[in-house]
Amino acid sequence: MRYVDNLKDLDAEIKNADERAQISDDEMRIALTEFAYTPSHNFPQDPYSLEYFESQIALYHEISGRNSYELENEYTPFDFDGLKNNPYPYCTKSATTVGDQLIAQGFMIKTMNLPPDSHILEFGAGWGNTTLNFVQMGYKATVVEIDPSLAKLINYRTALFAKEVHLIQQDMLSFSQQDSGQYDAVLFYSCFHHCADHINLLRNLHKLIEKDGIIAFAAEPVADFPYPWGIRLDGISVWSIRKFGWLELGFDNSYFFKTLLLLGWTPKRHRSNEHPLCDVIVAKKSNRYYEPSQITLPPDECSSWAIKETDPNLKLRFTKNKSVMTCEAEINVKAIEICISNYAPFAIEITCSAGSSKQKFSIAKNSSNIICKSSVQDWDGKITIASKTWVPAKTYKNGDFRELGVAVSYFRLLD
Repeated sequence: MRYVDNLKDLDAEIKNADERAQISDDEMRIALTEFAYTPSHNFPQDPYSLEYFESQIALYHEISGRNSYELENEYTPFDFDGLKNNPYPYCTKSATTVGDQLIAQGFMIKTMNLPPDSHILEFGAGWGNTTLNFVQMGYKATVVEIDPSLAKLINYRTALFAKEVHLIQQDMLSFSQQDSGQYDAVLFYSCFHHCADHINLLRNLHKLIEKDGIIAFAAEPVADFPYPWGIRLDGISVWSIRKFGWLELGFDNSYFFKTLLLLGWTPKRHRSNEHPLCDVIVAKKSNRYYEPSQITLPPDECSSWAIKETDPNLKLRFTKNKSVMTCEAEINVKAIEICISNYAPFAIEITCSAGSSKQKFSIAKNSSNIICKSSVQDWDGKITIASKTWVPAKTYKNGDFRELGVAVSYFRLLD
């Protein structure tokens, strides 16, 4: 891996990748994995602040060579007549690229597991590959695509299914602000990371999805990131930014899952070892109700809980000495309800903190589904349960060497 810290060397790497593209698409992609850009930047601490946002846009300006970011920068230049019958990934003529995309899309469809006749809202449909899959399965699809050339291509490719596809040429954020809720699912397939204002987009989605609907974030760059969110600096990302002006964002695992929770969504991650693109995060409306065992917690919070149970039917999660749960913050909460069980042969005293409020409860030994209610002041979206812990292997002489507190079945936010 080569690390470049200036634009001159970056342009040399991009030129090399473009030259190797003349050999094959596979060769170009190999070239783009051989380097990364490492500029010197210090970002503000608060990832939700305007200052943080502006610092990321400044980095985009530096890499792209553009003075501003416009939605038109997301347009994809291509030869319509030359590619209308074999668009990406087929035009790459790469068995690897085509195979990877088909595997990822199949995994996404299987993971979403939508019932027949569902209505899907698909943002950033691009070449229309996922749209074609959906409509051929009989789903009703509404597609939002900002690029007029790609919108034309989707219309062309879905002509046989004209009654099934409603295509809207618009940016995803504006559409979210204007439309009303009527969809069973919203899909972002490798496009959510192109939205500069992802916070407001996540807020707006609440009015677009039915009460029991889902959002699917498929093949999105949510990983162990060096900062909460911002411009990705791997070879293919900086190549895309500098060559086309695209906005290529990435999200740290803890930031992404915590943000979903704070904005009223409960996420669950699904992955396959078949390929890294087989990565789908499905989020539902929290409806003020949280089951820690059924949610993919932010990694920094997950580590504050005991290791999950191996039996998926056992819907509880054990705390440790101080376990944290992020919940929806932008609502009025006057109290919280917690369903707790204590499997220890002795009582355990817990301290429940929410906002500026603290309350102690004594959970009797060998007790199940005890309902604890605690009033809340200055709600900030965070619940903490603190207690002494015990080790089943020492108490019951079994093979469970985990350090456990109490078992939580659910949290409920009360107004």
